[in-house]
Amino acid sequence: MSKRTRFVAMATAVLLGAGGLALAPAASAAAPYHGIDGGGAVTDDWQDEENLGVDDYAQSNATALWETVLWADGAQYQDDDGDSHPFEKSKIDGSFGPETESATQWWQEHFGLSDNDGVVTEQSWTFAQQRLTGPAAGSAVTFHGTAHNATLKRISNKYRVRIKGTGSWKIAYYDQLG
Repeated sequence: MSKRTRFVAMATAVLLGAGGLALAPAASAAAPYHGIDGGGAVTDDWQDEENLGVDDYAQSNATALWETVLWADGAQYQDDDGDSHPFEKSKIDGSFGPETESATQWWQEHFGLSDNDGVVTEQSWTFAQQRLTGPAAGSAVTFHGTAHNATLKRISNKYRVRIKGTGSWKIAYYDQLG
């Protein structure tokens, strides 16, 4: 008997002893979607989203979507010396660091929200979603900011965002960057 034949015979015996491949349980279902979603009216998309902050999904495409809101609204952040700077489009990198936290706090205070600690909560999401329109041709959703309009995409009920340096649309996952 050749080595190959013996190997096949042993593998078959092991599989049959374990119940066989045909009797193995079915593969588990795909992991659930964990990103910013929406269906129906866009003004009802964001109120049930997760918190974002330095301790919550700090490195994610969802953070990049929030940074797009900050840029569109002309948010300001303070540096370590207390000097204010505009939250430029180049800051949309999906990293919720000190500048994004400061800009979020500015945004929350600017719009008179009671949750103004720099953490994006249901109150911030709900307020921001009121200024969404679309989807238009090509699944474009527009956030009408006070300084700029920002284009997002909503395809198959999943939001997409552009992140600095990637050039392509990325699904706004909470647990993925890029």
